Amino acid sequence: MAKRNPSGPSSPSAAKRGLFIVITIALPLLLLVAVELALRAFGWGGYPAWIREAGKLPSGETLCLVEPGASKPYFYANPTRPGYAEQTNFVMPKPKDTVRVFLVGESAAKGYPQPRNLAMSSFLQAMLSDAWPEKKVEVINLGTTAVASFPLVYQVHDALKFAPDLFVFYTGNNEFFGAYGTASINAAGSLPLWALRWMRAARGLALVQLMDSWLYEGADENKSLMEEMIGQTVIPADSPLREAAARNLASNLGAMLDDVRAADVPAIVCTTASNEAGLAPLGEDDVTGLNEKQQRELRRLMGDAADAADADNFAHAVNLLRQAVQLAPRHARARFLLGQILARAKQPELARVSFLEARDLDTMPWRPISLTEQAVRNTALVKGAVFCDVAEIFRRESPDGATGWELLDDHVHLSLSGQARAARSMVGAMVNLAGPLQLGPDELALVQEDQVYADGLGTNRYDDYRVNHTLRVLFGVPFMKKTNEQAFGVYSELCRTSEAEMSPSILEAAREWQTFKPHAGGLRPLTGMVARILLREGQTEEALKLYEIAASQVPDYTSWYLEYVYFALACRQKIDGQLAPEDLKIAADAIAQGKFLLANGYSESGLTERYAGRLHQLRGEFAEAIPFLLAARPKMQAEDLVATDQALILSYLQTGKKTDALALADDGIKSSGGFAHIYQRLREQAEK
Repeated sequence: MAKRNPSGPSSPSAAKRGLFIVITIALPLLLLVAVELALRAFGWGGYPAWIREAGKLPSGETLCLVEPGASKPYFYANPTRPGYAEQTNFVMPKPKDTVRVFLVGESAAKGYPQPRNLAMSSFLQAMLSDAWPEKKVEVINLGTTAVASFPLVYQVHDALKFAPDLFVFYTGNNEFFGAYGTASINAAGSLPLWALRWMRAARGLALVQLMDSWLYEGADENKSLMEEMIGQTVIPADSPLREAAARNLASNLGAMLDDVRAADVPAIVCTTASNEAGLAPLGEDDVTGLNEKQQRELRRLMGDAADAADADNFAHAVNLLRQAVQLAPRHARARFLLGQILARAKQPELARVSFLEARDLDTMPWRPISLTEQAVRNTALVKGAVFCDVAEIFRRESPDGATGWELLDDHVHLSLSGQARAARSMVGAMVNLAGPLQLGPDELALVQEDQVYADGLGTNRYDDYRVNHTLRVLFGVPFMKKTNEQAFGVYSELCRTSEAEMSPSILEAAREWQTFKPHAGGLRPLTGMVARILLREGQTEEALKLYEIAASQVPDYTSWYLEYVYFALACRQKIDGQLAPEDLKIAADAIAQGKFLLANGYSESGLTERYAGRLHQLRGEFAEAIPFLLAARPKMQAEDLVATDQALILSYLQTGKKTDALALADDGIKSSGGFAHIYQRLREQAEK
């Protein structure tokens, strides 16, 4: 028998084989980690903070900003058109005698379609400021468009780091179609609850976000965000997605309340109102189980009922519709029509039942349903939070037994009256708080009427037009127009009426406002655009009012804010002949904001430099204005460059630099093309 050759090849040891397998597996993983880290270095991956520290102020305090785009990673299926919050600023550490309230919710909490100065948060801040005249009240609106409740859990995590005194939760509208809703294109909410956190973690990977950007590149510009968010168009009354939506809301709201209670911060939990009596069901009619003959009979019954109601024969109309409901028990529109006729027959309690049934049977539940509304109630009770039943308060105060157009502008967004009434409901709920935030009879007596606050916050006819146009566009969305064409007609007529009352120049500005041209990445207030027209036409007092409103409609620490403050003060100077000490202080504060923006790299357009320079000029500080205006020049074009040069020439002349003024004018004459005649006139004025 031959012996084995000891010098021949031998198989590797078990240890070596194990090491080889580990290396084989590890190499791809290490490569993925390297790619992930590289992508992170270029800004991919992770989740932005909902509130970020923007920098140190001269006082030593830290300026903190609500980050508008923090929700973007949750919109993985439509990353080019995500929801957003309003930028709001506050400082840390929290100043003495300051009460800081965070309002948490979706677009309805944000105040849409009203401008920020007329949102429920502004009404709430004004009311509480009157109730506590010795304190400074900050209501920081975290309302974020088009999100379900799950992303808000992480928003509350962030907000707890910034010395809150109270949380107010107005959430529950987007559990179906919001980001992480059960029927959204970003439908992570249809996963089991335990999987949501894992889903979020995976979506936070840079590699995943990069792949999403490729998969979902671009947006359909012909679709609104509302249309884009719909992942499943029909959700029947017995769909498991409805139970899942209520379960998710209860879980997420409960998690937020647990976090808030662990931090020893009180909370008020609100139900959200919806348009039950005015808005027809948005989804397809559910005729499940009906054959063609039965469907014809259903249509006959509804048509005959409408004819009977038109003849004021309400009893017969109600009888016909009850037959229709019996024939098609899941038909939302039949129940809605029954509610309308019962309301006309002055039977609001019965109408209420039908309206709420119609809302719950709507196969496109853009409004909260009874299951989600009850989830809010139950969670508030279980977690021991103060409860504010806004939905029920609105119903009690509505003439038809259910909430309608008096308090709602569309399906879930509040009218101006609704914003004020919601805020007042929250103030009323504060009698049930414990400790220093509890409101007593003496404090409540200091709260004024809603109209007083609306006037003080800046209600005006141009923002009425802004809202009506926004709603005209919303109800022009095909499925909204198909089911609620009357609403589209109402808002269109309101817009036409307003436009007929506008001068040609203001009408031109209003139509320009409707385009993207004047907005530069945000929604420029219509009030500011109209104010500029009025100022040019010599209507200085009217322009002043609108500029002051416009300044309240944009965030502090933005070039728009500096612009509107400058023009408001310029109007005041023109009217009074000089600025009062308090006006000079406003200008100085705005300049300080501009310096902060420039020092922290937040200005790219040159407008911050331009208006900081102009504000210095209002204060008579012409030498101080020159560096800002010079820094603005390279970023300016066309009319903006001309205006900047005009201001710079003024500063040169006021500081004895006539040679510089003439040189700038000469340069403009040579190089400004169609604006040369303006520079010629400036030169002639400088020579004098």
